[in-house]
Amino acid sequence: MDLNAVEQLKNVLSSMSFEKDQIIYEEGEPTGDGYILSIGKVRLFKKAGDGKLTEKQTVNSMQVFGVWNSILGNNVRLFTARALEKSSVLIIPKATLNKKLSTLDPFLRLLFRQALTNNESFE
Repeated sequence: MDLNAVEQLKNVLSSMSFEKDQIIYEEGEPTGDGYILSIGKVRLFKKAGDGKLTEKQTVNSMQVFGVWNSILGNNVRLFTARALEKSSVLIIPKATLNKKLSTLDPFLRLLFRQALTNNESFE
């Protein structure tokens, strides 16, 4: 996502800030809003079989995260998201995301779901 697009979204989306090491959401929570990371760095973790958190992905500025559950139709978060440094996000309301997804061609939605299901590092 380019800087100009993020600047335009700042006019219509609310924002939220997180301190270093603050949890944004946890694996197993009900799905919710998605996020665009405007400043900072976020890491996504998943619980391993032994209960320890394993790193799955690092999200950098201008990247989207926390939206794939809606695309997949999951009811719970698949990852824990934690700020690696002071970070700021733009919030994509779940209702807005669901409305946009409902207008997506069913064939394309199926392709997205299959591609994401085959890639365990998404969210």
